[in-house]
Amino acid sequence: MTLVNRLRTAAHLDRLRILGLCAHASLTVCELAKVLGLRRELVGRHVRRLAKADFLCCNEQRRGSSYHLKAGGRDGGLVQLLIDLLPHDDGYHKRDLQRLEEIRDARSKETAC
Repeated sequence: MTLVNRLRTAAHLDRLRILGLCAHASLTVCELAKVLGLRRELVGRHVRRLAKADFLCCNEQRRGSSYHLKAGGRDGGLVQLLIDLLPHDDGYHKRDLQRLEEIRDARSKETAC
C-alpha cells in the first residue's frame, strides 16, 4: 500500500480515534465500539482497514481478537508520528481516554474474581 493510500486510510476521525486508543491499550472491536459510541460493525470495518494499512496488529492471545498499534514498522514510524500529531487536549480524545479507563477498571475487576 502506498504512503498516500495509507494516509487516506488514517485521515478519518473515527480511525484516528481508534489509533489514539490503541496507542494506550490492546482493545477488542467490542471495547473500541463501547468507547467510541459506534456500532460494532462500523468499528470492525475501520479496524480491518487500519490493519490492512499496517497501522494495527491483531493479538489473538486474549479472549477474542484485540488490536494494538504496529510500532517500529518499515515505514520509519509513521503510525507513531500520527499519534504524536493527535490533538490530545480535544474533547474526543479526553472522553475516549476516560471511557478507556472505565474498560480497564472493568477488566481488572473481572480478573480479580
